[in-house]
Amino acid sequence: MEQLSKNTVSAKNQLKSSEFIKFTDAENQGLRVIFLGNSITLHGVKADIGWHNAWGMAASAEEKDYVHILMRYIREKVSNPAFCICQGAKWEVHYKEEIDFYDQYAAARDFSADVIIVRLIENCGGKDFDGDKFKKELMQFIKYLSPEKTPKLIFTTSFWKHPGDKFIEELAEENNSPLVKLGDLGDNKEMMAIGLFEHEGVSIHPGDKGMQTIADRIYDVLKDII
Repeated sequence: MEQLSKNTVSAKNQLKSSEFIKFTDAENQGLRVIFLGNSITLHGVKADIGWHNAWGMAASAEEKDYVHILMRYIREKVSNPAFCICQGAKWEVHYKEEIDFYDQYAAARDFSADVIIVRLIENCGGKDFDGDKFKKELMQFIKYLSPEKTPKLIFTTSFWKHPGDKFIEELAEENNSPLVKLGDLGDNKEMMAIGLFEHEGVSIHPGDKGMQTIADRIYDVLKDII
């Protein structure tokens, strides 16, 4: 919980609602992959905290965030893949409130994913975390994103250890899906961008080494699925 509490990057307004969904090569007819995540997956420009980029916080370049590293790996293995980044920080903030905002993710639903990489939890409050509600609502979100298919799912735990990690483990087991553990990375300063950003909340996000490690761990199970 110590590192989690240092994440002072607000989960609100990480992106405009019109920017929650981002596609790469969506017209391709090969494997279709959704990256469902938060600021570590995609965060828009926010100058007041010293973040001037529009990719996974806090990689030094777009091609060095875990999403784009995985895109490269996937392209090397399969032909004509298509990708969708689905930024779910708003869901994390409101998961207990049953707010109906799914229409903002309609384009991701229509993408018809074969694989969904689920990288959510960091912005779900740790002290008042409701594990059962989290599990129920996350599966509803996932089912919304793929109503006509049963996509392969990959779950990851929090980059910073979170009391909800055990519920993610349960979801992975219940869905017969791989689980990628990341909690040890948030305890290792070498995996963060400390010293590269003045804002502490930005600086404790994964730096290039952390992003590379996240990508490698996910791909270690993804390669067996694709």
